[in-house]
Amino acid sequence: MKLPKGFGMGNMGGVLKQAQEAMERAKNIEKELALEEIEIDRGGVKAKFNGNGELLSVHVDPALVDPNDVETLEDSLLLALREGHAKAGEVRQSRISELTAGLPLPPGMGL
Repeated sequence: MKLPKGFGMGNMGGVLKQAQEAMERAKNIEKELALEEIEIDRGGVKAKFNGNGELLSVHVDPALVDPNDVETLEDSLLLALREGHAKAGEVRQSRISELTAGLPLPPGMGL
């Protein structure tokens, strides 16, 4: 496997230092993501996630609660939960990309 430019053995100390700094920043990113809130409002269902994708709360509009039409409520819940989880994943991936931007990592070796 061919290593990227600047990844030679003579530069290994610098690369290791960059990797250690990235790991330290990663710890901070995890904490930041836990505090970040992503709110979704989909069809009368409001869901709140943190940046790690954990569901923090769900609110259902009482108008959606119809014993004769549970399917609409289920669909709205599913859409809100999927969207929130996807957005949290996008936020997380964006932060990880920022973290690894300056590192000379071989292809497929991102954090």
